[in-house]
Amino acid sequence: MSSAVAKVDARVVRTRQRLREALVSLVLERGYEAVTIRDLAHRAAVGYATYFRHYPSKDALLLDLLEDLLADLLRLLEPTLADEDASRSGATVFDHVRRHADLYRVLVASQRSVDLVARAREVAFANLGCRFEPAPDALLPPEAAVNHLVRSLVALIEWWLGAGMPVPPERMGAAFEALIMRPVRAVAFRRHEGQAPS
Repeated sequence: MSSAVAKVDARVVRTRQRLREALVSLVLERGYEAVTIRDLAHRAAVGYATYFRHYPSKDALLLDLLEDLLADLLRLLEPTLADEDASRSGATVFDHVRRHADLYRVLVASQRSVDLVARAREVAFANLGCRFEPAPDALLPPEAAVNHLVRSLVALIEWWLGAGMPVPPERMGAAFEALIMRPVRAVAFRRHEGQAPS
């Protein structure tokens, strides 16, 4: 890679990072709906036209932030996904929320403006599909169960953030298993044939 290309790439990375930081700070100050692209460009110290070289809309910036957050979270969850009990996975999720609390606050605050739950649902469905299959006597189709899982987890994260994170991530992980994962598995899924519980 030439040094000119490396400089351009580094500049793109820096500009996108400034735009993300601007989005987070402005949404926390004003709420998602009140933030404009001009506000974002001004806060990030980039030109208005420069914004559109990186993102076609405000929603695209928010979705980019979500994709990076989900990729980081999935990387951390990988070692726990084979566990029969989801407490460790839940603790990993809540520890991630604690370490990136402002980003999660922004996502929770903007979930009604952009359907972030739909993307989270896709990711959850893909990951559950690796470990579980629909149970033949399922009370619900898998799509309905995963929808419930994601919306319940978002509600639990929203409560935890709003309450000032009063319960440690490990206990939140145990609550996630007891309140959300165990019932979801019970009504819709079974472990894939031939896959031994860990």
